Amino acid sequence: MTKERTESPKSEILKILIMGLDNSGKTSIIYTLEQNFASFYSLKPTVSFQIREDFKILGLPVKIWDLGGQKQYRDEYLSKKGFIFGETNLIFFVIDTQDSKRYGDAIEYLEKSLEFLTKIGLPPPIVILLLHKVDPEIKNSKKVRDNLKILQNLISSSYYTSNRALKIESFETSIYDRENLSRVFVSGIFKVFPKTQVIQESLNDFMKNADADAALLLDENALILGEAFSDDVKRNVCSICGPYFANMIEKLLKFTITPPKVFEAQMEDGWLFQILLEIPGRAEKNRFYLVFFSRERSLDKINKYLPQFTQDLSNLVKFVV
Repeated sequence: MTKERTESPKSEILKILIMGLDNSGKTSIIYTLEQNFASFYSLKPTVSFQIREDFKILGLPVKIWDLGGQKQYRDEYLSKKGFIFGETNLIFFVIDTQDSKRYGDAIEYLEKSLEFLTKIGLPPPIVILLLHKVDPEIKNSKKVRDNLKILQNLISSSYYTSNRALKIESFETSIYDRENLSRVFVSGIFKVFPKTQVIQESLNDFMKNADADAALLLDENALILGEAFSDDVKRNVCSICGPYFANMIEKLLKFTITPPKVFEAQMEDGWLFQILLEIPGRAEKNRFYLVFFSRERSLDKINKYLPQFTQDLSNLVKFVV
């Protein structure tokens, strides 16, 4: 296990735990990030735990442990002396905000898990709370906002989340808002690797130099790696359309059809562009999608500053760890 949060795992594999009570939505979160929506129809409670090793971020292998939330498994995890928690870099702890009767059980499980980490002498990983099932159509209702206040008060008064040096952030999430879920998931991973700040800096420079209103970077899983914007509307256009275009190109590649390197769409007050970037990685090329909104159709400024952005991204992929 690394001694500092900011160091990379020795195996160059990022280990993530998805934890929470049963029926909190852990597995459906993973399916949503994987865009594996068909599996929702056969979704069953996770037995013990499942490990997914086919996920990558910036070419770095990610190992996701999906921990079943039934009591018998929760007790089992906390008795295996680090087998589950060992070498963990990041924990996403999921709480079902619609099940207010179990808030106490969820906070107790979180506290016991953090206490167990301290007891067995493991350095604390980064912990992010997903206040889940805050679905778009109900998120602003009085009942949901009142429940969230109750939950936040319970969290803030919890010993291990208020009186320890461990910093815990919380975010409202829903499987019906993949864009936001993507941002939260990636931001958690990027906290492990501070060098990833280069993406944000490069996007800011690119947007400014290319005279764009918004710029967005996606990976081949259509996860949002970074974004810069001066206009909220254009930002929404990029974040809504970008993943669809990226998925379209990924499907073309799956059928060995050569995709366009540049995709453009005329909007009411400008042009939406998406550029496919292929960056050499450790074992193979990594695909990224640069999405941006410009008031002009000309790519002159884009082509002028794109090489620098591509070089920054290439350096990050090589030296992210």
